[in-house]
Amino acid sequence: QHSIMTEDAELMSVDAVESTQNIYLPSSFLGFNCWASEQIADSLAIAAQYGTLMFFITMTCNLQWPEIQSQLQLEQSFAQIPLVIICVFKQMLKQFEQLFPTMFPNAGHLVYLIHSIEFQK
Repeated sequence: QHSIMTEDAELMSVDAVESTQNIYLPSSFLGFNCWASEQIADSLAIAAQYGTLMFFITMTCNLQWPEIQSQLQLEQSFAQIPLVIICVFKQMLKQFEQLFPTMFPNAGHLVYLIHSIEFQK
């Protein structure tokens, strides 16, 4: 721990680095444990208020979608254009959310919708 602090001090051109206490990130910091806990608590509260979920759907991004393939340059990997991947996926998710009520007309009206987006390596 001390050697890392000394190394950091050298990189910052500072004589010494003081020992600090732990820094706690607020729950608004996306992806952090507190944020995830709040998201789960909110989802459970919604389910308690409006009833349990009727559908659980998994949607994955297809790297062969034309909207993604058309943005690739020669010899470029999809990993080099993450913003394109994210934008295309969010567009597809939005389209799905708009079409969903028409896909299951006998299910009744949509009371609530919760989605979670996860990234994998």
